[in-house]
Amino acid sequence: MSAARWLSSLVCAGLLLASSTAAAFCRTTTCDPNDLDVDCEIEDLCVVSGIPLAWASSCVTVAVHDLGSPRNGLSYDDVETAVKQAFDAWNDVSCPGGKLSIQANVIGAVECGVSEYNSRAGNANIVLFREDDWPHVGAANAIGLTTTRFDTKTGELWDADIELNGIGATLTVGDPIQGDDLLSVLTHEAGHFLGLSHSLDGAATMKSIYDPSRDGDSFRSLSSDDVEGICAIYPPDRVAATDSCENRHGFSGQCRADQPEPDESSGCSLNTRTGALSRTRGQSAALFGFVAMLTGLRLARRRRIV
Repeated sequence: MSAARWLSSLVCAGLLLASSTAAAFCRTTTCDPNDLDVDCEIEDLCVVSGIPLAWASSCVTVAVHDLGSPRNGLSYDDVETAVKQAFDAWNDVSCPGGKLSIQANVIGAVECGVSEYNSRAGNANIVLFREDDWPHVGAANAIGLTTTRFDTKTGELWDADIELNGIGATLTVGDPIQGDDLLSVLTHEAGHFLGLSHSLDGAATMKSIYDPSRDGDSFRSLSSDDVEGICAIYPPDRVAATDSCENRHGFSGQCRADQPEPDESSGCSLNTRTGALSRTRGQSAALFGFVAMLTGLRLARRRRIV
């Protein structure tokens, strides 16, 4: 039996808001089902309580770590091209009434290869490979992991990073697909980046299972359910809070340790692991799709950053 790649949505203070229509998509919310002090309402594996997460602006930037993936034989240009194609799949969506009210712009290379949020220094939303270790407890088999940080009172997204497992996965570009298709993984993780969680639609890019031998490059193109989900978050008539693409506390391509000491603090945020693409073997895709959703609920972590 071929190896199935399944998606475990690992969320700390946000998971899965079901659509109020017949659509199968889910949105990430501020309710953490793993917090014993909070009683999240879950319907059909989707959390339906809490505040949905979304970027407040009409524009968000995405940077790419300048090292690419030496272990996978991928140059920076290889990775940047795939990142652009993945986010363009979402940028190009047409909704009833017009285009999405947000665009994700890939801005180029940064030297920081760490997923972090700086409440007292500049930030970047980074796509990066972990080439030396994969430190995520409970996600040892993950191929990719998206981490989001947000305002717990409003649901406004502040920062997001996509980490790719350069050690435990064989990520490739181009056709024919060999191993794990980088563009498919990135297109799925870009959906998490923008505020979507897993879909119950078996044809969706945001579904919980990816099997390269069966799905091929189908994750590269969005389904009608994916389109309905992203249009629900960023409809054409949404009034964005700002047209600025500026990162919270300003942009910096440097990690916090390399930035000058700031003058004052700017508050705190929640750190949320939003989505992970994982590998399992020897079980049916349907079974592991179900297990993945439950695993995501169990493995959520909550952490405050000051």
